[in-house]
Amino acid sequence: MRGAQLARQWKIIRLLESRKRGLSAKVIAEELEADLRTVYRDLDAIQEAGFPVFTDKVGRNVYWKLLDGHKSGIAIPFTLTELMSLHMSQEILGVFEGTVFQESIETLFGKVKASLSPETVRFLEQIAGNLKVGVSPHKDYKAFKELIACASEATAQRKCIEISYRAASTGRVTVRKVDPYQVWAMNGSLYLIGFCHERNAVRTFAVDRIKSLVVSNEHFNPPKDFSLEHYLQSAFRVMTGDPMTVKVRFSAGAAHVVRERIWHPTQEIREQSDGSLVITLQVPINYEVTSWILGFGSAAEVLEPATLRQHIEDEHRSAARMYRAQEPLVPGLSHSSRKISHMS
Repeated sequence: MRGAQLARQWKIIRLLESRKRGLSAKVIAEELEADLRTVYRDLDAIQEAGFPVFTDKVGRNVYWKLLDGHKSGIAIPFTLTELMSLHMSQEILGVFEGTVFQESIETLFGKVKASLSPETVRFLEQIAGNLKVGVSPHKDYKAFKELIACASEATAQRKCIEISYRAASTGRVTVRKVDPYQVWAMNGSLYLIGFCHERNAVRTFAVDRIKSLVVSNEHFNPPKDFSLEHYLQSAFRVMTGDPMTVKVRFSAGAAHVVRERIWHPTQEIREQSDGSLVITLQVPINYEVTSWILGFGSAAEVLEPATLRQHIEDEHRSAARMYRAQEPLVPGLSHSSRKISHMS
């Protein structure tokens, strides 16, 4: 109940921000599909919270307005809803706790909050408390705080760096000279994208596999035609490579999960008469793609290419052999009771 009230009051503030000439309480009630008396109570609560809301009578009509130039005493040109978004973004960046990114957003909001009235701060915190951000499993970057700060600074100042990097596939550590183009966050992980002089190509480096980083005094000029979006088109998620046409059929039970997401910019979805669908992607075939398909279990069938279809079949056969070779973890647990549906 309290959450619905705060959400409604936030919507009222946004409406008043967008209508400089003001709105009548009746129009606000119609916009929100709320009772008129409820809107009056919300407007009173907003005023008591310290927001500069006032009434202006024009003829027989009374309009509710936000004071021109309102910033709650803030020198920075933020609207109230932008302040709310800034406050809530702290939770989003919480996955990078201990890094310069999370600390910077907290410092920034701390400076802004110092200019707000206690009532306004409480109001913002109440609203933010009713919006929780779910985050996927992420890495702990506290030990990489200084390294991330140096990488970010080198990127901004366009300075070359020298890194000791451990390859994921071999575990071998090599020293690379890199022109850092961008620090990139993806699925709770941080990456450094830049031109690798050893490979003479743009590469993606996982920050947690960088053993050491030294910023040099040598400057570089990034190519004018470099685009992160264009570079990542050759990746399914992170790993880049030569794209191939991949077609996968998803059963009717899994179709809604696939249909409601954008998995890759190149995706094409075709609905089937039985409720299933076929998705076509232009992506490199690597661990990321195969693990995505395997994650759907028997609900996903690779149609092409044949090499990927065979690889997925081999993985399923191997898993089946492993499960058949083992006793149930819980004594007396029957085969039927061990069936688990992975789709909601």
